[in-house]
Amino acid sequence: MFWKFDLNTTSHVDKLLDKEHVTLQELMDEDDILQECKAQNQKLLDFLCRQQCMEELVSLITQDPPLDMEEKVRFKYPNTACELLTCDVPQISDRLGGDESLLSLLYDFLGHEPPLNPLLASFFSKTIGNLIARKTEQVITFLKKKDKFISLVLKHIGTSALMDLLLRLVSCVEPAGLRQEVLHVSLGVPPIPEGRGSNAAQTLCDIVRLGRDQGSQLQEALEPDPLLTALES
Repeated sequence: MFWKFDLNTTSHVDKLLDKEHVTLQELMDEDDILQECKAQNQKLLDFLCRQQCMEELVSLITQDPPLDMEEKVRFKYPNTACELLTCDVPQISDRLGGDESLLSLLYDFLGHEPPLNPLLASFFSKTIGNLIARKTEQVITFLKKKDKFISLVLKHIGTSALMDLLLRLVSCVEPAGLRQEVLHVSLGVPPIPEGRGSNAAQTLCDIVRLGRDQGSQLQEALEPDPLLTALES
């Protein structure tokens, strides 16, 4: 006996995309949107990479959702937006990392007054961290233009997600030549604000440990790690 299969199944996402005025929120209500994105559904990727959609996705992970929303769904869309932006699909990483207006919209999150919403901070750090790994040169070039970047990160050092981002920035950037540029930028940090010493101390200890570990693994370093040298002195 031969079983008959319907090979012409169409996902709910595809059906929505066939609508004339489908919205991003309608798509994000679909449980399989992330799966379709990772499967590189081209119709979906083309929609998500539109300027308006990208701006909306970035805004979702950097702007506090309305307080009048039911608590259990307040962060549903920001969480989905973060998953979409960090799902390691080249088309999305290229779109976000290659557009300074989108990077600026993301960067503006650091301008918020502390304390940051911890969930949004985790979404922001995850997104920036993913870009540092995927679009290193573009992101570092962008951040080098922002004189206050390190100062703003340190302003929020009491938020653990930002502490993790700082560690990622100074320890995980490749290639080695580009990493040296990041380390030199990181040397220009201001004094840590009072009351955030615990996270700051832990960060410094982690930077020293990571710097030593990486130094022992590299057979031919381009030059001594300037941040490690400064801390050890």
